[in-house]
Amino acid sequence: MNKINFTANLIKHVQISKKNNRGEYIPDVVSIVELDKNDKNDTDALHKTAIEWYFMKDRFSYDIYSEAIKGYEYDNINREHYFAVTEQTKDFSTLDSNKILGLMLFSNTNDDVDEINFLQVRPDINKKQSVNRKYKGVGKAFTDLLKEINYKKPIMVKATSDAKNFYLKQGFKFKQNEPKTILYLEV
Repeated sequence: MNKINFTANLIKHVQISKKNNRGEYIPDVVSIVELDKNDKNDTDALHKTAIEWYFMKDRFSYDIYSEAIKGYEYDNINREHYFAVTEQTKDFSTLDSNKILGLMLFSNTNDDVDEINFLQVRPDINKKQSVNRKYKGVGKAFTDLLKEINYKKPIMVKATSDAKNFYLKQGFKFKQNEPKTILYLEV
C-alpha cells in the first residue's frame, strides 16, 4: 500500500457504484477532494498517481500533474481546480494513491465559458466494455459536481473520440460551427 501525505480539502462525499464479489453493482460512498497546486504534498500525490497510471496507459493524469507544477496560469484563467475522487472518506492528511479513482483539472476562466481541461478515471478500474469493470459513476461524479459549483457559465470540454458519448450522456451538446471535438454544457 502506497501512502502519501496529502492535505486536500474535502469538497463532498458522493455515491458511485462498485462491483461486489457476486458481480453486482452496489452503492459505495467516495469523496471528492480539491488539491492545492501550491502544496508540496498535493503535487507529490498527483505525481505518484501520474506515474502509476502512466503504466496503465492513461491519457491525462500526467498532463494534470504537469499543469499543477508549471508555476503559472494563463491570462484567461481565474483559477485552476485540481479535483480527485478517492475511496477514502476521512483523514485526508494521508492519501493512499491506490484509492484515487479519478482526477480532473477544471478552469474558471475570464472568458464566456469555463473548461474541463482534463478528466481521467483510473484506467485499470474503469474499462467500460470489460466484464471486469469495478466502478461506475466516477466521471459522472465530476460532471455532477461541476453542475453544482459552476458560476452560471457554460462549461466547455475538448473531448476525445472515445469520450464524446460520455459527455453527451452528461448533458453536453455540440454547437453549430464548432469542431465536433468541442462540447458545451449550459448550466
